[in-house]
Amino acid sequence: MLALVLLLGAPARAARTFHLFLDESQLVPEGGIELEQWVWAYGRIPNRIDVPASMWLWWGPVVAVSNHLELELPLQVVAVPDDTYLHSIGLVARYRIFPREDDHGWQPLLRVAYYHPLDPAAGPPSAETTFVLTIGSLQSIRYTLNVGVLMGLPFLQETSPQSFSVLGRGGAGVSFPLGQQWRIAGEFFGQLPIHGDTRPSKGQMYLGPSVSWTRGPFWITFGSLFGLTNDSSRYYPRVLWGIAL
Repeated sequence: MLALVLLLGAPARAARTFHLFLDESQLVPEGGIELEQWVWAYGRIPNRIDVPASMWLWWGPVVAVSNHLELELPLQVVAVPDDTYLHSIGLVARYRIFPREDDHGWQPLLRVAYYHPLDPAAGPPSAETTFVLTIGSLQSIRYTLNVGVLMGLPFLQETSPQSFSVLGRGGAGVSFPLGQQWRIAGEFFGQLPIHGDTRPSKGQMYLGPSVSWTRGPFWITFGSLFGLTNDSSRYYPRVLWGIAL
């Protein structure tokens, strides 16, 4: 009961992203630690009816090294109709060009990640780089742009027969405040194979809404994107939440 009172009575100090698949430029306060969990699903793809839907779980701590740099240690788990397995463990660095306290105007951020597979079904090791640009304060309309690539690195794993691959990723979104604690948002997210055997192997485009709530040390964002092409999943729901310790 005491924890509930503190949660409902404290001022908001945690808010990571108001979007489902787009990163924003927000950071945990310097010296802080946050536990985050993301859950999402890939629906069936009309042009690939042989591929089943899957559920994904992303869980891990986030540590703010400074008011510019943040580190994440995510563990990913995947569930398909006949199996559940540990997919990968990763290390993610998010570097914000300007201090996190500078929450107005243009807020660029660079995200770099490495994921090491824990199961053969996860494919080769991979690295991701994303440029993030957020415009607008937490009290106003905010615009977000993401542009990046996901690279398959099979040469880091002797048992992998695959070749180097590059998958382009990007999107744009906008969010609107609803009072002090709620926001609604819409986003476009796309993936485009650039080189090699990528996952997915065809270009995909998604569009959809999300809703966010922030209170004290807790935040949650939920919603769903919907495929715009027959090579995209019919639905792409996701819920993200975190609590600052």
